[in-house]
Amino acid sequence: MRVEKVFMGITLIFMGLALLMISSAMHSANVQYGGVVIIGPFPIVFGSSLDMAVFGIFLAVFMILMMLMFLRW
Repeated sequence: MRVEKVFMGITLIFMGLALLMISSAMHSANVQYGGVVIIGPFPIVFGSSLDMAVFGIFLAVFMILMMLMFLRW
């Protein structure tokens, strides 16, 4: 594992969290969030609304297809 890649990943996570905090502070409207966690071949999808959960499902399917494509390459 390369240290540069780990550092870059952690930096991107913190930058994303900072942007999320700035955007939520500037707009006090309702903020929707969602995400996908893939553990092995099993995706776990969560979201604050139905729209974000459906988007997460499509994102999970896309990510699984990409993993299968790259593993067969």
